[in-house]
Amino acid sequence: MKTKETDTSGIPNPSFFSPRQKRVVAAGVTALCAALVIAFVVALLWALGRLLSVVSVVVTPFLVAMILTVIFKPFYRWLYDHLWRVHALALIVFFVFLLIPVTLVFGVFGSLLVSQLSALIESLPTFVKQVSDSLSETMPNLHAFLAKLGFDTGALSVKRLGAIIQSRFTMAEVGDTALSYGINVAMYLISFIGWLIIPVYLIYFLTARPFKSDRIKAHLPFLKEEIRNDIVYLVDEFLRIIAVFFRGQLIIALIQGSLYGCGLWLVGLPYGALIGFSLGCLNLVPFLGTVVGLTVTLPMAFFGNGGSLTRFCLVLAVFACVMTLDNYFITPNIQGKRTGLSNVTIIFSLLFWGVAFGSIMGVLLAIPLSAFIVVFWRLLTTKYFREIA
Repeated sequence: MKTKETDTSGIPNPSFFSPRQKRVVAAGVTALCAALVIAFVVALLWALGRLLSVVSVVVTPFLVAMILTVIFKPFYRWLYDHLWRVHALALIVFFVFLLIPVTLVFGVFGSLLVSQLSALIESLPTFVKQVSDSLSETMPNLHAFLAKLGFDTGALSVKRLGAIIQSRFTMAEVGDTALSYGINVAMYLISFIGWLIIPVYLIYFLTARPFKSDRIKAHLPFLKEEIRNDIVYLVDEFLRIIAVFFRGQLIIALIQGSLYGCGLWLVGLPYGALIGFSLGCLNLVPFLGTVVGLTVTLPMAFFGNGGSLTRFCLVLAVFACVMTLDNYFITPNIQGKRTGLSNVTIIFSLLFWGVAFGSIMGVLLAIPLSAFIVVFWRLLTTKYFREIA
């Protein structure tokens, strides 16, 4: 083995590594640098998540407006192009089109939904008492355990439930001082104003110039052309994933709401139409409506008015049928594999980002962020890591 090499100037240079060892060392150093970069990005995301969780009251309405823009932007651009390219006219027609389905739903089903909601609120004390009586008869040990914890279910009512929730919320969040009350009132007021201002955000985003990712290159002159192209690719993929996911999920949620509402109404579950449609809306966040629905409807089917094991099984069958249709027909045909995430990954993403951001904002962005990370990892493994090897 040679111990010296000569460069182009003819000066001998000592070589302590063979060419193979040099490649191994270079790969190790590159992997270490990549790990440090990833650790820095993770720490940056964690810090950003902590910051966003603090200001989520202000950021969440802004984020919701951006999501609505991603969903409806193509429709608005079509209106704008066909209405003499006048924003004011396009906005009027756009909001009219949004109000038409809402008006039809409340016009046709409004009285049914309102009557079921009123009856549901009025029946809560009776339902709680029925649950308490059933627990005391079938599971006396559990009933006694809940009583020791202070949950005397036999004496519960809507008023008492509100008092318990308020007392716990006061002790945990508001505190005993007037300053704490004032801060919380101000936060609620800011949150309320933020949600009211969503139409303003939406109008601004709809009328803004279309975003072009190529403009990013002008702000990154210090990077190589190849890296800038990769950044543009990642931004394009992120925007594509957000658009695909939320547009598809909106259609899926409406279909599931209709199926759940019809199914629960047909099996005779009290307030089934209202509950089923609400569960479909909750499924804008994947699986949220299903989890909440099973938690709410199964006790109602077994313990509620006319409750029985038969109705319990029928409600369970409704969920099984809708979930089967969704897994094999609805979601594959609408959403497909365009996000690149499996069901297990979706559930983990919802839990992880929900905890990381500490607010509903993490749940809203869970799927797009996870899909973006998958795309970023594929770019690293197929391009940069392959070049190292």
